[in-house]
Amino acid sequence: MQIKILVVDDDLEVLRSLGKVFTTLLKGYLVLSATSANEGLSLLKEQKPDIVIVDVRLGPVSGMDLIRDYKAYLKEQGGSYNPIFIVITAYEDEEAKKRAQEYKVDAYLMKPFSKEAILHAVIDGVCKILHSELSVLDDLRNHYKAIAEKINEIDKKLKS
Repeated sequence: MQIKILVVDDDLEVLRSLGKVFTTLLKGYLVLSATSANEGLSLLKEQKPDIVIVDVRLGPVSGMDLIRDYKAYLKEQGGSYNPIFIVITAYEDEEAKKRAQEYKVDAYLMKPFSKEAILHAVIDGVCKILHSELSVLDDLRNHYKAIAEKINEIDKKLKS
């Protein structure tokens, strides 16, 4: 399983440095990037990344608007795909923090953050993804176990 990370930030240096972190320290990750909320939303819908790192301030459409618009799109489509959202910002913004809580983002980091902080947030996100995948596998295993038990019951009835 290859983890896809979408980084949405209008600062090209942030895109470059995060891309470098994820491709050198976390080998095997696919890093996508966008410089605007609209471009990020399009990539989010098309590429379905596992983790989305989004800056709050992106110009006329904010990172929080991107999350809101994606959640509205998801609700409209009736889909269940919901990536890990990590919000980053260089500004103390109580409104953005409040919206991040409302949208249940997975992490909220203040710039400048250390490599360790962003790696920690991403690895936490990967752990959530893996836990979710294991939960699905457990459900499947239980389902197939129940089917096997039914087959055994039927087999016993047919033999008697």
